[in-house]
Amino acid sequence: MNSSLATGRRSLRLIEILAEPPHEKTFSELAERMQLSGASLTRLLKMLVDEKWVRQRQSNGRYALGFRTLRFGHALRGFGLQSAQVQGVVASLAYNVSHSACVAAYQGNCYVIVAKTEIHNCYHFIDVFAPNTDWIDNGMGQFLLAHQPVKAVERIYHEHYGISVPEAHWQGFEKIRREGQLVRQEGAIARFVAGIDEPHTGQLRNVISIAALNAHSINADEIMSQVKSAAADASRRLAGRQYAPVDYEETS
Repeated sequence: MNSSLATGRRSLRLIEILAEPPHEKTFSELAERMQLSGASLTRLLKMLVDEKWVRQRQSNGRYALGFRTLRFGHALRGFGLQSAQVQGVVASLAYNVSHSACVAAYQGNCYVIVAKTEIHNCYHFIDVFAPNTDWIDNGMGQFLLAHQPVKAVERIYHEHYGISVPEAHWQGFEKIRREGQLVRQEGAIARFVAGIDEPHTGQLRNVISIAALNAHSINADEIMSQVKSAAADASRRLAGRQYAPVDYEETS
């Protein structure tokens, strides 16, 4: 096989492996999955890291998808938010309430943070465009799931957790839809979430959220009021945006 073609295939395979949860892999894990010698994998990783297709985390030495891969993947998505359209809204919200803010978008089998502003010494969100399947324990995921078709929710719970949707969660989804907002404690933070667009179609795709550290001063009513105002502003900015349909039965 042509060496350039072999390298290209290996590069794509490595990126494919890194895209699988968990989204960080050790060198030994990659060597085993790729069935490559240490020397061959070192050369491949050096090339991909230098070109920013892959990155190595300084904190633990593990490898993850790089900026170019994430940007490329986002460009290929046929739906979702363009971060530039709502980043200003997120920034204003964060500075108005002095807590970190973000917008998250439903992507069929996960959600991604598409815009965020993090206040110094406050909560920090996951990487922008990194897939997150933490549906059960995360208020943003629960809010998004509350507005998806029943079959999509059942599939997600089965695929990610191997369980049926608990009755208490169905009741929680109904409460979210009824109230149009979510305020709850999540460990060290208080989470405030509101939907941005299409709240009555059952297919809401975007939410805006504040994560307020409990150690800081929290005025819940004021924060929720600001979140709802920001959601309305973001909705106006996104008016008329076309979304490609999501195949809820086959998206995996």
